[in-house]
Amino acid sequence: MPPIKKGKGLKGKRCDSPSSTLSSVESQASPGSHSTQTSAQPTTSRCDMDTNEGIHALFTSLKGYGYLASGQFADLTIRVADEEFKVHKVIVCGQSEFFSRMFSSDWKENVNNEVKLGEVDPSAVEAMIHFMYGIDYDSSGSSRGRVSPLFFNAQIYALAEEYEVQKLKELAKEKFATSVRACWDMDDFPPVIVEVYNTTPSADRGLRDVIVNTCVEHIEPLLLKEAFLDVLESCNHFAADIARQLASKPSKPSKPSKYRCSQCGYA
Repeated sequence: MPPIKKGKGLKGKRCDSPSSTLSSVESQASPGSHSTQTSAQPTTSRCDMDTNEGIHALFTSLKGYGYLASGQFADLTIRVADEEFKVHKVIVCGQSEFFSRMFSSDWKENVNNEVKLGEVDPSAVEAMIHFMYGIDYDSSGSSRGRVSPLFFNAQIYALAEEYEVQKLKELAKEKFATSVRACWDMDDFPPVIVEVYNTTPSADRGLRDVIVNTCVEHIEPLLLKEAFLDVLESCNHFAADIARQLASKPSKPSKPSKYRCSQCGYA
């Protein structure tokens, strides 16, 4: 499968948990009654409430751009390429199963409090960290430069899968679907199909189903695009998904043909 460009440089058209309540309901029989009935809801001890409120206050105080930007009280450094991000373990490990396992085991990162990521776009890592701190990410990239929303959201989805940030993965899927609905006829749509099929396993249907359903919906105009036909030829799994979806799609009933009898002239 031919390599593709990651969003930049493409020419042409581009595109709270509710607080727990403590309640106890007691009802007594009217005077003269021989019994007293008490109905109570499960209660939470004051100690548990204080602990939960304290954790929530700590988490809330760390979230947001202030502590992230200043690096104050940061106890973990994430390095990618030639950039580094000073973050807080309680924030990162609280949302990433990957990082949680890392710092719950005897990995070397648990000793030096530094994590080096592989060949990852720093913009995508920045977006993931921003999400962990409660900051929504821009689908068009960041101050580092504008990119295709299709590519960037697909990249965030793959990153969230790798580092097991489920909520971010769900958000990236929503943003990707929005981008696809708006940009399916843009020049960067065919190459992003290849990107998605290269970066997601066949069992992960999150972005693949978004692509396939959109393509089937607009199959006629897409088949007029040379770039789309090239993707059908080069990406066998995508072509198979399209074929299966088209085969399961109800066909439009054709109008019955009319014949006229040559003998009597009646239709």
